[in-house]
Amino acid sequence: MLQHHQDEHITVSEQLAEKAPWTLKQTIAGMVLTLVPWFLLNIASSLSSSGAPTTQTPLSPGTDLANAIATFIVTGFIQSIFLLVPIYFAFFRTRPTEVPRREWGTQALGFRRFQPRVILTVIGLLVLIYIINVLYQLFLQAMHLDLKTNDQVILSLGKRAPITFYVTLFLSVFVAPVCEEVFFRGFVFSGLRRGMPVFWAILLSAIIFALTHFDPASFLVLLCLGIAFAYLRWRTGSIWPGICLHWLNNTLGTVLILVNLYGHLSL
Repeated sequence: MLQHHQDEHITVSEQLAEKAPWTLKQTIAGMVLTLVPWFLLNIASSLSSSGAPTTQTPLSPGTDLANAIATFIVTGFIQSIFLLVPIYFAFFRTRPTEVPRREWGTQALGFRRFQPRVILTVIGLLVLIYIINVLYQLFLQAMHLDLKTNDQVILSLGKRAPITFYVTLFLSVFVAPVCEEVFFRGFVFSGLRRGMPVFWAILLSAIIFALTHFDPASFLVLLCLGIAFAYLRWRTGSIWPGICLHWLNNTLGTVLILVNLYGHLSL
């Protein structure tokens, strides 16, 4: 009886690795319910920021601290929106009675073990993304295209509001990778696979991921990142490798921003 019960659990895990328990229609509805308020909040936040003075004069410590607290609260809240729909569909929808809610939900979103050798693939993809990014920046310079990326915006923030700058980097490294991977790869990608071939599910989820960053200048690089994250989700059946790559990429970007910032300040 115990062996039969374990076999049932293995079967459920294997099924969830191939197909999400939510339908394509539910996936689309979930994207609308998530991305519409997410976009509205980001637009409101952008308008609020654009209404502030654009001077490059450093902020006073008190003003900077207040901005940092507001940034932490607002950005953290916006990122948490990515978790609501996935948690609802993974943990509170119909599930087999023999599988505990927690196990069913975590398995559905892709929180599964993966082979240690996958780390080599993660590192290889990180190097590939970095090369693509460098080549893209060289292309922009060669074409004399003055496009301002989000990284440049964050860099300029570091020169006038250091506390807000470090809070922004903290959220980028420790909050965004988990929240975004749960939504885009745990929920969206696996749901899209219910109604289309894996190639189109990877590409469409990557396009949606890139568009939500409000960074047209970095769209190509973000698209490549989205493809890499979805590929890892598909090949491993786990969300952890994508979170790992996402974290490494954002950490590398943070290090490069810090090197750029303090390199310029030392001149």
